[in-house]
Parts: sequence; structure tokens; C-alpha cells
Amino acid sequence: MSQYEPIDASARATLEKLPPWRRRLFLFLRAVAAFLLFEGVIQWAVILGIGDGTPSRFEQMGTVAQAAVIWAAIIDPIAGVGLWLRAGWAVVLWLIATLTQVLFGALAPAEMTRILLFTIVELALVVAYAVLSIKAAQESDEG
Repeated sequence: MSQYEPIDASARATLEKLPPWRRRLFLFLRAVAAFLLFEGVIQWAVILGIGDGTPSRFEQMGTVAQAAVIWAAIIDPIAGVGLWLRAGWAVVLWLIATLTQVLFGALAPAEMTRILLFTIVELALVVAYAVLSIKAAQESDEG
């Protein structure tokens, strides 16, 4: 492969050369990226009051819940784009965002019921990421 080939062509060739567990990890992180982008869109819809009445849900939330929604609306899309592009910092940002959502949920559990669903899904994704990372590392050590 020369250095002048398109970036997406080299990424496809790299994906095809990956061992099975590393390929699964790559595809899993792409799915997490799509989920984070979707979550970011949902959070922005809450902030903008799309589909709400005159006093939007966002305006009726407490300060902690508003901070959680704003945090997720900013950080989740950034982490999602980073994961999609396979940036080294993206996994760390995603883990920090998930930890922060858990902390926000602990501070204001009554107001965070809607965000709680996203947080539970993200915690499950973190566990799945840990398992896939361990399997991929074991595969690299064996080969």
C-alpha cells in the first residue's frame, strides 16, 4: 500500500488484516460511537425543547440534571466522533463521560430517571468493552 491511497481504503485493508477479537473490538467501538452520537442528538433535543410544550422539560429540571444533560450533549458526540475515527483519547473520554453520568445520577437520582437509562446502557457497554479488550489482548499475546 502506498502513502497516496485514500484513507478509507487503507482503513478497510487494516480491518481485514485484524485478528478476530481485535476486529470485534473495532466494530464494537464503532457501534458505541454511533450510540454516543445518537445520545448526543437526544440530549440536544432536550436542551432545545424539541417536542415539548411551552415550559420545556429542560427548563423544569433541577440544576444538577441540567448540568448532566449539557455535559452529555457536549461530551458524548465528541467521544463518539473520536471512537469512530479510532483516536487514542476517545476511549478515555468515553469512560470519563460515563463515570460523570454515574456521579450525576448519584447526586440527583429523582431528576435523572431519563438519563439513567442511557447510563445503565453505557455501563453495560463499558463492561463489554473490558471483556473485548481482554480477549483482544490475549489474542495479541498468543499470536
